[in-house]
Amino acid sequence: MAVLALEAVSSFTRGLHGACTALALDGDSLVGGSHDGQIVRWSPLTGEKKWGLDVEGPISDMHLAESLLFVSSSSMLSCLSVETGEVLWKSDLEGASDYVVQTGNVVWATSSVYEIEVSDYVESTLWAFDLDGSKLNSWSFEERCWFLAPHPEEGVVMGLGRPRCGYLWARAGVDLSHFDLAVESPVTTGAEGSNGILFGHSNGAISDLSGMSLIDSEASIRSLAIFDGGSWAYGTDEGTVGGEGWKASAGGLVDAIVPKPGKGGAWAISWSGSSSFHPIGDSFGDSEITHRQRISSFAHEGDRIAMGDENGRIFSINADFLERRMSDGPSEGPDDGRSSHLRDRLRRLRE
Repeated sequence: MAVLALEAVSSFTRGLHGACTALALDGDSLVGGSHDGQIVRWSPLTGEKKWGLDVEGPISDMHLAESLLFVSSSSMLSCLSVETGEVLWKSDLEGASDYVVQTGNVVWATSSVYEIEVSDYVESTLWAFDLDGSKLNSWSFEERCWFLAPHPEEGVVMGLGRPRCGYLWARAGVDLSHFDLAVESPVTTGAEGSNGILFGHSNGAISDLSGMSLIDSEASIRSLAIFDGGSWAYGTDEGTVGGEGWKASAGGLVDAIVPKPGKGGAWAISWSGSSSFHPIGDSFGDSEITHRQRISSFAHEGDRIAMGDENGRIFSINADFLERRMSDGPSEGPDDGRSSHLRDRLRRLRE
């Protein structure tokens, strides 16, 4: 099978100053955030730049909510106008910012404090704001939050590390509720989908909100995804990719499981000195796309996915273009790296 470069299957590429640490995507906006604090909005269809600004970095997370963009960066939560990039409000957080998500009229953000002397996180805080930036509440707890997502009923759910593990359920105006999971192991990641929420654990297990343990693998769960229809897949620190009733080797750390634009399926993205994209569908396949740098973030909507790498490059892939390029096969020879470098220089000059 022919192996294509990531740039070859991308409808356009763009760039940021510093590693791409967060991406957000919807029908009208592709927004990228960098470790250096740069935020840029482009058209997801054409790649046209709409606006850009710099804040104190790093950008840790972003959430698009119609006309508003919520940005978690450094020790700050900011709300920006999607249309203009204007900062509408911002609020200081305690410690380093981690995640942000919006449900209804509430914006939720987490922050954490890392103690160098003990080489561990010593406190985390969940913050709740209204859409105008007024603080509704905050809750502090000992564990680091490793996953934040809307709860199926209301509020948000947080997957926890040590010492309690399990998860917290937060609702505006209500005290935090702690729940044990079927697995007594720190949460390392999580995923949400139409059928609910899954948690990945450091001991290789996967559990859900209902108290079931779904699988036990041999290594810590590094990535996890739920797909349309309810199927799911995971990746581990030791290179295993699996799902319900199957597993395979990806040959490197599995940094992400991402939906494949188009007719279904997904990619498991592994890292072993370069990034390899392994198709997941009816079976697990050999790498069909490669990239020299490590993929550090992604966002998807419908038939489009955007990916960012550790060098700050952003790749936009849509289903139609991907299908044509996969059918055509490689179009460049051994000088692919040099050609890619020249295109990158031209792109930066245009910007």
